[in-house]
Amino acid sequence: MWLLPQQALQLAGWLGEWEGEAFGSQETNFWRQRMILAMKSRLEALAFDASPRDQPPFQIFSVHKSFSTSRPLAMAMVSDRSFNLEPLNALHLDHIVGSPEQQAKGFGATLLQGLVQRAAMTQQVLVLEPQSPGLEAYFGRLGFRHVQEVDPYLWIPSGKLDNEVCLRFVLSEDSDHERLLAAFKRPPEWMGVTEEFYVASRQDTSSLDVLALFACSRASCRRGFARRLKRSKPSAAYEVGDIEEVDLSEIMAIMRSPEKLQEVSWSCAEGFGEGPWTSLPGNFSGLGRCSISQKAFTLPGVLPSLGKIDLVIESLELQMRREPVHSVSITCNLGILAEVLEVTRHFFNTFRVRAAFHRNPLAWNLEVVQSDGLALAAVECPPLPGDEKKKPEDMDIF
Repeated sequence: MWLLPQQALQLAGWLGEWEGEAFGSQETNFWRQRMILAMKSRLEALAFDASPRDQPPFQIFSVHKSFSTSRPLAMAMVSDRSFNLEPLNALHLDHIVGSPEQQAKGFGATLLQGLVQRAAMTQQVLVLEPQSPGLEAYFGRLGFRHVQEVDPYLWIPSGKLDNEVCLRFVLSEDSDHERLLAAFKRPPEWMGVTEEFYVASRQDTSSLDVLALFACSRASCRRGFARRLKRSKPSAAYEVGDIEEVDLSEIMAIMRSPEKLQEVSWSCAEGFGEGPWTSLPGNFSGLGRCSISQKAFTLPGVLPSLGKIDLVIESLELQMRREPVHSVSITCNLGILAEVLEVTRHFFNTFRVRAAFHRNPLAWNLEVVQSDGLALAAVECPPLPGDEKKKPEDMDIF
């Protein structure tokens, strides 16, 4: 990893030496030259910026034959971006290019593998966007797979990765829920119930800072969790913080009396209730409550080598809605995400289950609005395949 912007000109100089050098096929050389010019331009702009930012907008990594060899055999430019699946963020591969020297052959793949490992260590996923069939074939040989349902353009690495992601598919009608349950001939492997409770300061009338509490039961096991939800304005999406396991008895006490929140010492509740609306914490109120019932089955069609994957059929019950919201959640290893998406979609198609992929599985896309002492929760179902052109007034809003 190189120090920017201090070493930007040195890196740009190496790229200048590679410029114009033929390397591989005509298509490969075309994209290689485009990457060199783009990286060189961004580095020079950063080096000559009179007032550079505290944090550069990108990072440069390189691989060398040995520590004593100064010139790189391959260089990559990456940047931090958001990712559609919580709790991960994306380390986006902007450009990667290798030295034209014969001895540098294969070191681009070595550098790419190092970036995959680095991203995994920092709760990120390395993503890239191939822009030609040749590049798709190249990255495919290196173990990258297209995850079109997560993002229409991104490719991610497959294989042995420790990061876990949660997928959610929202069902459109009750008949889809019944059809899905009928597809499994055996009883559920396990059943559970989760009570969710949302708390905010009474002075925070826009619900910009919300604490979500979870009381989870599965068989004889009962546990409590909490996490913070924040947004910049009422129309913005919530940024979801890390989940924290907390004392279940404290959660139950807060659900009965939100003022008890002042007596707990949770990390996720630090500074909660303080903001531009008030200088004093306290005066908390419950914004909404919902319950989720779960039935877990083994996802059929998964290869034994990938391990056992649970398909959890969930029903979200809201006080202001007559019928529950049905969905399916699947937690899997990031390295087998592409395979799990493919198997799940095939399973849904076999039993004619219409399910829309939901990109915010942990927060349920639950909007909590407080007005005149009333609490309202809205769950928006994303459009199903083929329904993208549906008018907004035709969508079901609860």
